[in-house]
Amino acid sequence: MGLEINTIITLEDNKKYLVLNETIYEGKKYFLTASITEDNKNSNEEVAVFQEELEGLDIYVRKVIDQNLMLKLKDLLKNQM
Repeated sequence: MGLEINTIITLEDNKKYLVLNETIYEGKKYFLTASITEDNKNSNEEVAVFQEELEGLDIYVRKVIDQNLMLKLKDLLKNQM
């Protein structure tokens, strides 16, 4: 089972993000997320977009850093909410 809306993602640096929305763009799956605090409360300090990457049965995410792509995805994801 893959990531879904309301799933908490924990990165290698222990930062946590709550998945707010998801979309598929040019054949790849992306997630709109908001950072959360240690006690799993939504902090909204950072909104980030992650791309899903599959390796076998494992699911990884990679933060989108391309500014043009991020703007397109944020608009697309926010319009779907």
